[in-house]
Amino acid sequence: MKRWMHCTGAALLCTATLAQAEERFYVGASAGKSDIDQSIAAGLITSGSVDGKDSGSKIFGGFRFGPHFALELAYVDLGKASYSGDFLGSPVTNGKVKVSGFNSSAVALWPINPSFELFGKAGAFAWVAKASDVTSGIPFSDKRDDVGLSLGLGANYHFSKNVAARLEWEHFDLDPDKASMLSAGILVKF
Repeated sequence: MKRWMHCTGAALLCTATLAQAEERFYVGASAGKSDIDQSIAAGLITSGSVDGKDSGSKIFGGFRFGPHFALELAYVDLGKASYSGDFLGSPVTNGKVKVSGFNSSAVALWPINPSFELFGKAGAFAWVAKASDVTSGIPFSDKRDDVGLSLGLGANYHFSKNVAARLEWEHFDLDPDKASMLSAGILVKF
């Protein structure tokens, strides 16, 4: 009897592993709160105020290479930092810097049980920051882009074989500035 139970347990483990292997691709979407460093407005105003807190969102997709490793690609919209004040004595109004880009990450996963897993990720964020304002009544715009490091920590909770909820915190290097986003979302495996 004991031996039969051991073999049955091994068969169930193999079946669960094969079922997991079938759902290697996944897509999802998340939304939450972003925080862009106030220094993003350096060079746009010489004095004034900056508010870097906004709503952010992302869409993502990935491929799992087993239970512990995945590669992920995402389009991330970090929202905008708003600013106003003056630039060398000229009034600046309606200022905003919108930040978005593509993020590619290697993801390490730690299954806690069949429904819950933790993950950490590191990658590269190819970003663009678009600034616009009105300086002394004249519209102004500028753009800068670069590639920086991205890091993230989070958890997935699997409601079923194909659907999971995700909660994560991400950090983005916008050299020399920084941004972060705390988001919640859903992912679908197929």
